[in-house]
Amino acid sequence: MNAQEWLAHGNGVPADVVVLGAPISKASISPSNAWSTPPAVRAALARFPTWDAEHDTDLGDLTVRDLGDVEGDRDDPDARDAHARIQAAVTEAARRGRCVAVIGGDNSLTRPAMHGLVAAHGGDWGLLTLDAHHDCRPLDGGPRNGTPVRELIEAGLPGERVAQVGIHPFGNAREQAEWAHARHVHVYPVAQVRKAGIDTTLATALSALVRSGASRIYVDVDVDVVDRAFAPACPASMPGGLLPAELLRAVHTLGRNPRVAGIDITEVDAEADVAGVTVRLAAAALLAFCSGVAGRPKSRPL
Repeated sequence: MNAQEWLAHGNGVPADVVVLGAPISKASISPSNAWSTPPAVRAALARFPTWDAEHDTDLGDLTVRDLGDVEGDRDDPDARDAHARIQAAVTEAARRGRCVAVIGGDNSLTRPAMHGLVAAHGGDWGLLTLDAHHDCRPLDGGPRNGTPVRELIEAGLPGERVAQVGIHPFGNAREQAEWAHARHVHVYPVAQVRKAGIDTTLATALSALVRSGASRIYVDVDVDVVDRAFAPACPASMPGGLLPAELLRAVHTLGRNPRVAGIDITEVDAEADVAGVTVRLAAAALLAFCSGVAGRPKSRPL
């Protein structure tokens, strides 16, 4: 059984991981067909087995449920209605399983997806982003793929319960970095990852979120955190980003963490890909996260 078959045939109730597609792109600042990516990721899973040799884990032992795609935004004037549909769908998905994994779609989906989980579970949430960008642009143009962190903070998420890993030195305007700093966002630039290693950096970021009061954590994976040589289908990817192995190690580690109740994988435009490089990386990230979930302690998160 390959990973595509595993996902397609999974019907666990409740599931360890519930998968949901969010095919949106209207909120993208750069022209993008990111709406095309969820089915492309599912198709790419056919290239992978369910066996994770590095961690001695077979995903066939994990219960999974694919709820398909939320209605996207291609026929809408903007992404607002699709955002509402995503939020409602994630709330429902959260009631069906242990973790929710959302396949995007542009990064604007992070705000409604996280709010959907908060609506389902309540509690004190933290946000960890793997991203080259702060995503805290001004909101005068409405919700965009460059605004979800600002939206969440302005909606009430304390800035000290946000950690950002992989921020690129040339990825952000000064005022955006200053906005994040003023709200006590924990920032771990890509240079720090290189110096300390991805394991140490993640451990530091997660500890900071817990100390700040987060009992549950949502993870936003913007694939443009990866070096552009390995993420050509991400409109805003840059040279000098994370390596694919660092991203996959990170999402596996986060999958193992019992506090993590949701993840999204965003900013891949399948129609702009080169030889399937980026789509396969997104598919591998989904599998690495699931492998991490499979290795969790059996107790539920706090």
